[in-house]
Parts: sequence; structure tokens; C-alpha cells
Amino acid sequence: MLDKNHYIQNRLLKNFATKSDNGKYKICVLDLIKFSVDYRNTASAFYEKNIYDVHSGTDVKELETKFNELIEKPMAKLLKRICDARGEVAFTRAELSIIKKYFLLQHYRTPKNKRNYTDRNEGKFKLSQYNIKEGESEEDFWKREMLTILDSPWADLLKSDMVGVRKHAIAANMSFIMIIRTQGEFCINDIGYVTERIPVRIPKEKEQEYIRGAKELGQKLYGKDNFDEVARREIENQSSYFDNFELYPIASDCAILFVSPVWKYVPIEPRIIQEMALYSPILMKYLILPKNDYVNGDKIKSQVDLEKYMDANDKYTYIIQTITEEETIYLNTLIMNEAYCYIGVKTPKTFIPSVRMYNYLMSNGEKNIHHNYNGFVELLSKM
Repeated sequence: MLDKNHYIQNRLLKNFATKSDNGKYKICVLDLIKFSVDYRNTASAFYEKNIYDVHSGTDVKELETKFNELIEKPMAKLLKRICDARGEVAFTRAELSIIKKYFLLQHYRTPKNKRNYTDRNEGKFKLSQYNIKEGESEEDFWKREMLTILDSPWADLLKSDMVGVRKHAIAANMSFIMIIRTQGEFCINDIGYVTERIPVRIPKEKEQEYIRGAKELGQKLYGKDNFDEVARREIENQSSYFDNFELYPIASDCAILFVSPVWKYVPIEPRIIQEMALYSPILMKYLILPKNDYVNGDKIKSQVDLEKYMDANDKYTYIIQTITEEETIYLNTLIMNEAYCYIGVKTPKTFIPSVRMYNYLMSNGEKNIHHNYNGFVELLSKM
């Protein structure tokens, strides 16, 4: 039904669910607001009614329809290929663009992200300030950004006039993909992903250089020169950070990582880890780059040639890595921490060790703990 808008695709949720005798898929959902655990059909989980309705055009269901037709249907086939793969999996450049766009949209389409647009936080830096039209609500602008992504070829997003779209698309384009399987089970939250983020300390003598660099980068990449405001605020609040990767669970046993481009250079320049104080228990053990097979490989001698001779049929092959149950628990605690209201799991009792670890971290004063999962072990044990 078009009024039931899934912000986590129903097809993807089935990968975290069990099939009932009636043929429907059920997923175990932890509700962090109501402090409850219950089974729900995937068709009735992780959705809001009419959240994507567009009232500024002629078709109120335009956004929901385009989500389904332009990105979710083609992505469903790619998700199946990944989940069925063993050892390795390959994509063409054209298929990789679909994957990047699908996960780029996940940054936008959830209720939590909507609040980043509509919440009135005075003084908060918002990318929407650059392109919002006179008289346009921030909610309508949020939907217009998603429509822009859905309607545009990937290459056009990298030079879009919409600063927020261009910023997020460039970040996704510069990252490289890794695919991991687990000996345990991944959970999924209601934003669909999590970032492994490490704090960065800016030395006093480097502050002005950092601010100047942020301003220059903003001008170069986005055509705006006030990104120094963000840098100053980070230094003042000691909130500077570096993102190792974004992790998108796509099944209870499989996930995709979008890894920072800095990690591309670690295999040839290992000292980067020490120089940048990088740390990632996953990447430091499982880092692996894709194998590229370019149609015009004989003509490519430089980065300029790569852009000139790129072809939709260029192929990228990914070796699938398998992580341990303990490492899965670590990633699950990150996913749990960034949940907005809900967590979905396939096997409740298998998820209990992740809850116990999260509660242990909270009780030991771990910084930036966002939720309280006390009591959920008992609820899960009864399912």
C-alpha cells in the first residue's frame, strides 16, 4: 500500500526475519520508547504512514513510487546476489552506482534524518540553508533532495547544485566497499546504518590550519566558503572526528561497509595508521580492496585517464570476509547505539550477548552512550 512508507525497505527486512507458516515474514522488534519486544510482520515494521507524501506537485505519491520503481526494485536483485554469494561477488560500474545511490538515500529517508531538517535548533549548521527556496518548508526541501537523487544519474549528483546532495554523494563516491559475513547475527536499526567514528584531537598549533583547510575544501568541493564555521565549532566543542566506515546491515549474516578513502593507502603506506592515529578493530584485521577490471584498462595511465575512459561495464570484484561472533557483537553495539526508536533482530536469544555487552559498556561509563537497554535481556529471553 502506498500510504505505508517503509524507511527500511521491506525486502531488506525479510533478510532479518523468519518465514511463518502463513508465508509472511516476521521480525523481532525492540521498541526503545515503549520498552517492549514483539514479533511483527515485516510489512508492518519500520514504516510511517504517508511520510513521503509530496504536496507541492501533482502526484502526492511521487516520492514513494519513485523509491519503489527507480531504486528498490533494481537494488533487490543486487541484494540477492550479495546475500547468495560465497567467496566473492562482482558488480559493473553501472550496478555499483545503483548500490551507492540506494545507500546514499538511506541517509535521507528515515524519520530521524527528517528531524535533522525540521527540528528548530538555533545556531545549528544545516546544509539545507544553501538551497531551500523562499516559502519552502524544510520538510518539503527534505523531500525535494530525495527526488533529486532519485531522478539524477550518479555522475550528475557529484556536481549537483544542491550542496547537501553533492556533499553526501561525493563522500559515498570516494569511499570503497567491503562486504562482510558473520558467524553470529547482525541486528538492524531504524536508520539502516551506523558509522564507526573515532575522535580526533586538533593540536592548538594546528587549529588555524584546520579551519583554513575546511574553508578551502568547502569552496573547492561545494562552492561555499563558510565551512570554516563548522571547523571552529568542532574545535570549541572538541567534537572533531574521523569516520572509518559506514556499515549497512543487509541481512542477519551479511553487511556492506563504505570505507573511508584514507584506508586505501594503508596497505602501501602502513605508517598512515600511526600518523593519523587510526584505529578500527575491523579494518585493521580485515581490510581488503576490490579488484578492478576496466574495459579501457590499456588506455588508463593516470587518474585523469580513469575519469576519461570509465565505462558502465567496468567490473569490481569484492572478496567477502567473515568476522567472528565477538566482532559482530562489537558492531551490534554500535548499531544499537545509533538507533532512533527500534532495533530488529532475527533470533532474539542470539542477540542477548550484544545487549549484555552494551549494558556492560554503559555501566562502565563508556562515553556517548545514547540508550538504556537494561531489562531487554529478560524480555528477549521470553521470546
